[in-house]
Amino acid sequence: MPDPPLPADGGSVSDAGAATDGGPDDGGATGPRDAGQPEGDAGVPSCTVAPASLVHDGPLPGPNIVRFIDTTRYPGAVCNDGTPAAYFIRPGTGDAARRWVIYLEGGGSCSRPEGCARRPLSLSSTAGINRTDGQTIALGQGGIASSDPAVNPDFYDATTVQLNYCSSDLWSGDVGATPGAPETDLRHWHFRGKRIVRAVIAELLRREGLATAREVFFMGSSAGGAGTLANIDETRAALPAGVRFVGLIDGIYGIEYAPFDPATGLESTTEPPTTGPSSIAERFDAWRPEGDASCAARYGAMDPTCNVVPRLLATNEIETPLFVIDSQMDSNQLKDLGVTQMTPATTAFAQRYAAAKRARLPSLSQRYGLYSFSSTEHVLINKSPFWTGTTVAGTALRAAVGQWYQNPCAPPVRIIDQR
Repeated sequence: MPDPPLPADGGSVSDAGAATDGGPDDGGATGPRDAGQPEGDAGVPSCTVAPASLVHDGPLPGPNIVRFIDTTRYPGAVCNDGTPAAYFIRPGTGDAARRWVIYLEGGGSCSRPEGCARRPLSLSSTAGINRTDGQTIALGQGGIASSDPAVNPDFYDATTVQLNYCSSDLWSGDVGATPGAPETDLRHWHFRGKRIVRAVIAELLRREGLATAREVFFMGSSAGGAGTLANIDETRAALPAGVRFVGLIDGIYGIEYAPFDPATGLESTTEPPTTGPSSIAERFDAWRPEGDASCAARYGAMDPTCNVVPRLLATNEIETPLFVIDSQMDSNQLKDLGVTQMTPATTAFAQRYAAAKRARLPSLSQRYGLYSFSSTEHVLINKSPFWTGTTVAGTALRAAVGQWYQNPCAPPVRIIDQR
């Protein structure tokens, strides 16, 4: 089945979700803690994640089922407009039914009333899901969520869960709307991404079989990648102690870099603004987000260390083994840097940005697997042509992810396109 158009995912350049308000977004010291990572970083214990053997002995999986969150059981687990949050689950088959892939959708963010008012219904509400709870629904998922073994040989038969993104807060906010507030007031909207993730995980444990999972692969693209970092360690703590738990982020890793100056065609020498829809301060004022708890406890919730992706990854506060997928000239990252169309000058700028990123990537902790592709494509894992066709140094993206997943404690998969 061909993959349908995907939601307008976003990807921040340097912080976990910086973006033009209402449009696509996504997006230190070495900490002493980690659970399950290769040795080689000071203060990081040895890897404890057992290798996984991928057995495929069941039939092809069936369709997805839509579930709506019961807000009487989980108060506040609602979309921007107050409709109940939702998730889609496709039960796995055979031995792989106990292997779970849990995916956080992307789709931008908003932190100003005018931006939130422009959000598509599909990214701010579940009112457009024309199904009742428990009905099947066709999603046409691609890439790592595909049920076609030719496209997705490692995970096609796993139990797959896709969390519907409708909170516009990078899966991290916890602010309720004010009844009666007009659309011109930001208080017109709920920002409850953190509660939604908690509610979905609780429901998966209560009624869907997650409590008996053997393996869980927790991941997200773009805004969902930012949400993955904000929720991954908390989610692992909510699961049974024996579950094998690893994570992945896609389309959210970017370096801090000077924006494009159209007057000179070079990097700007002007300091970027500290306020506005892409700023950490404005997003915190809008959403009151909760990111990684241990980082917030150590540095403070408002500290950029915990809210700028490369800084966060440098702290070792994310304890879960993690695979990082990077498009070196990610179009959304370039947009955040002021590149809206490709010209000779902006192409040269994009190449300099990619070169700076390539120089930075080797400094990522050996705790993390890495696949960095020379491309402007934004997000890769849920698009079958890139999932199957992207190749760097003779290794396809899906093969690199599969290799790392099966044994993240082996010498890490570190693939960086040098083109």
